[in-house]
Amino acid sequence: MRGTFLLLLLMAASATALGQPDPRTTIYKGPTQIALPCRNLSLSVRHVTDDAAMGGHNLIDYAFKNTSTAPCALIGYPRFELLDKSGKVRPHGRAANSRQLLGDEAKQPPQLVTIEPSKEVGFRVYYNSGGAGYMGKPCPVVRKVRITPPGTTRRFVLREQITFCTSLQVSAVRSRVPE
Repeated sequence: MRGTFLLLLLMAASATALGQPDPRTTIYKGPTQIALPCRNLSLSVRHVTDDAAMGGHNLIDYAFKNTSTAPCALIGYPRFELLDKSGKVRPHGRAANSRQLLGDEAKQPPQLVTIEPSKEVGFRVYYNSGGAGYMGKPCPVVRKVRITPPGTTRRFVLREQITFCTSLQVSAVRSRVPE
């Protein structure tokens, strides 16, 4: 009797496992509509705000906008890179993924974010520009950054003036865009 029960349980579990969708082609279901992963041409990016604090602590908020006519979804960390004059990534110029940036109250792991048409989602970048008490060489000034949304190959190059010394970090995409 016990062997039959275990066999039935194993068969039910196997059938359930076989019916699981392929995560590479999964259609994300939002509250009312179905959202496919955002594609290269369906997004734009903009600098929203920035904030500097004592000690060289700096935060920049960015937003991805859905420029298509259908909802799309993002999950994960954008790639954020500091570029030199020739357009190459500077040494130590690629941001590390971070679940908690300076000023965040709690860790914020990546979550699926659906972007309705003409709406935006945000992400943050933290860097240190030396600040009071910094004793090293003068920090280089970067004038361009390259941003790649998660799950896409689209690269955006923006003009930014960032004095970068240490600790470059990027948050996961978030549903809230700071104002």
